[in-house]
Amino acid sequence: MDKHSFISNSFSDLLQDHKVDLDVEINIPLLAQMKIDCNEWFQWMSDHWDEGQTLPYIRSDSIKQETTTRQIELAAELGYSPHNTNSRQWGRSNPEHTEQFKQLIGAENWKKINIDPDTVLIKLLCYFPGNFLPLHWDEFEPWQQRFNTEVMPTRLSVLINPWSWGHYLQIHSHVITHWNSGDVYCIPSHVWHCSGNGGIVPKITLTITGTQKGDLNARS
Repeated sequence: MDKHSFISNSFSDLLQDHKVDLDVEINIPLLAQMKIDCNEWFQWMSDHWDEGQTLPYIRSDSIKQETTTRQIELAAELGYSPHNTNSRQWGRSNPEHTEQFKQLIGAENWKKINIDPDTVLIKLLCYFPGNFLPLHWDEFEPWQQRFNTEVMPTRLSVLINPWSWGHYLQIHSHVITHWNSGDVYCIPSHVWHCSGNGGIVPKITLTITGTQKGDLNARS
């Protein structure tokens, strides 16, 4: 391995092409604090465990965007593989899960985040210790295919279980740790981010993708 590879590679070249600069701050405040009973979500996962899919971060024929495919290919070159990017997922291909998640979230929480529950895709993600979601940005292909629109949706990350050893969410230069159950962060469009679990218990996250109802910051 030559010394140049310790500081630069094809992925860092991609970031440079997109003018990504970690020295330029992006404000990523806590958007909302949902009232979440994480034990309800743990029980739901336990009851529906066999309905989930264990999926790695790999190239898929269902992904059409060239930018997304390139991100996945470059991550694979760096060593990300089915051995270290697995997550158990619900809601990806089962509309019934989305309806159940809406009920678990509850009307009070929907008011807090100002997202239209009629235009959402919701995924429940369980990352086991030693698994990571590599650096990427989202093109929202599944959402746009589902709702047949070119409108750019809003992506929220809801942290279900309390922060524990080795858990993190990084949005641009902002590294999020020490969260409480129910903390909500907005991941701005075309902002690079990653997350991981270098700890000892699963990291549980809910992603909500949908259209805003008015000002996202004008929460109830």
